[in-house]
Formats: sequence, structure tokens, C-alpha cells
Amino acid sequence: MNDPKVSIGMPVYNGANYVRRSVQSLLAQDYDDFELIISDNGSTDETESICRELSKSDDRIRYFRNDRNRGASWNYNNVFRLARGQFFKWSSHDDECHPMMVRRCVEVLERAPDRVTMVYPLGELIDEQSRTLQCPLDRIELRDPRPHRRVAKTLSCMCFCDPVFGMFKAEYLKKTQLIGSFFGADNVLMAQLAMLGEIWELGEVLFRLRSHSGRCMTANRTARARAGWYDPASARKLFVIPCWEQLVWELFKAVRRSSLPFSEKVRCWLLVPRYYRSLVLSDPSRMENRMKQRLKALLGIGEKGIRATGWIRFLRRVP
Repeated sequence: MNDPKVSIGMPVYNGANYVRRSVQSLLAQDYDDFELIISDNGSTDETESICRELSKSDDRIRYFRNDRNRGASWNYNNVFRLARGQFFKWSSHDDECHPMMVRRCVEVLERAPDRVTMVYPLGELIDEQSRTLQCPLDRIELRDPRPHRRVAKTLSCMCFCDPVFGMFKAEYLKKTQLIGSFFGADNVLMAQLAMLGEIWELGEVLFRLRSHSGRCMTANRTARARAGWYDPASARKLFVIPCWEQLVWELFKAVRRSSLPFSEKVRCWLLVPRYYRSLVLSDPSRMENRMKQRLKALLGIGEKGIRATGWIRFLRRVP
């Protein structure tokens, strides 16, 4: 049996509310040379029965069930490890794809030069009833030979992170760290791909990103909860690095690991403090909250943060 041209990986955990609709949007594609790999992270709702039912109805579906929840990072990477296709796409259990999405992405990648690492369609944000809330979403394409310029474009324009649900050349994805076990791992992955080559945009709205109360970043509001979503073991650690600081540190490491010339590495490193400023320091009230969170974490201060407020006032007076 020949390997499929495209592998689509769907990691899921307790996704019974939307997984059927998401899978059906993939089975309805007008391109059929693909496999759909579903990795169930030990769901405790009806996800298993729904996925097994769907897999019996279409032999393109490969369903795997884990004995326990190993975290989103492990599950996202697991579907890629199981993939056999030349091209790869992640698909969330709660999102939807237009029937032309896979075909149009394949057409672009087959004609694209070697320097192109992936292609993504434009996305729209939808609510729980599939009504459009915002369109288009992130636009990160920059056809520039300089890696630091591509990285700058990617970091400055990533908000909803919907391009991560585009289509990758598997050969390039293998050169990255995939999805790390930390908040913002998709941003770091996209920056790595921008270092490796160009990311192209397909100027058609073919992807629907769903906003709902159970979405990972909405349901997990604290640094510890988000760390636990990526890797349950991380939530049990004595100290959890605040989200944005962890993201920035991982970006520094991603640049260091890259095969870029040293001059390009330096230019990419210089982008990171500016990126951090755009995330945190541009809003003074947000900066104070970040300072308070870090002081509370480092000094073991109570939930009300009274002592942290005092420390901030003191630090402001220090010349």
C-alpha cells in the first residue's frame, strides 16, 4: 500500500462537543489522497466512541487511544510521529476546514520552490454556532531571503496562531523542535520555520478557527494551568516560569539551535526583546501585573499581592 501524499494529525482530549463536525469537514475534502490520524489523549467523555464510529466509516482514519492524558505537547507531536505523508497538517478537534483547503494547499506546495517550508490559507474566527466573528486572522507571509526579516514578520503578526493549522513540508517540520511543552510553543515553531525558509500565504479563506469557553487558552488562565495543559507533569513543579518569560527564553534557545550564520543569529536575537516589549511592556498596567506575578512567584507572597505592590513601589524609587 502506497503512503498518502498528505497526513492530517488531530490530537484530541475530551472533544466530544465538536470532534464529529471537525472530522466530517476533513472527510468532505475534494482531495482524497490523505490519512487522518486521531490521537485520543485518554478522553473521559464520548470522544472515543465518536472517533471509533467515524473510523469504521472511512478507512482513511487511523484512530489511536492513549492510556492517559500525556498533555497537548506530547499529543501534537505524536500525530506527526505517526504520519507517513510528504505533507503534514495539524487539525484541531474544534475547528473546521473548507472542502477545498487540502487540495489548494497541496497545489501550492507542489509548485513552490524548495525554500518554501509551508503554506497556510486565510482563517476566520467563528463562535460555538459557527457564526463568523472576525476575518481574516493572522497574516505572516514575507517572501524575503533574509531570515531575521521573516522571523520579525512572523512574531509581529502572530495573534490567533491560525497559520500553525496550515500545511507543512514534512522534511522541514522534522528539522524543528515541533510543539514544545510550554505556553506559546506554536509561536516558537513558526519562528523556527521562518528561519528555515519562506512561509507562503494562500489568499483564500479556507480555515475556521472556533472560539469557545473550552478552548485551551480560555479555559486555562494561569501560568500553572497552561503549563499543565501542555504537560501535566509541569503543573506539579514547585516553580512555574510565567508564560511570556518562558516563551521569550524558548525563542532565544531556538535561535541558538538554528543553523543560521552567526550574523543572522544576532539579528534574530535582537528581535526577541522587542517582541517581549510588544507582548508585555507596552501597557503600563499590564507591566505592573507582570512584575507582581513574578515577585509573588519568587518570594512566596500571598494571593492578595499586598507585599508585591510594596516591592513594586520600592523598586520604582530605586535610581
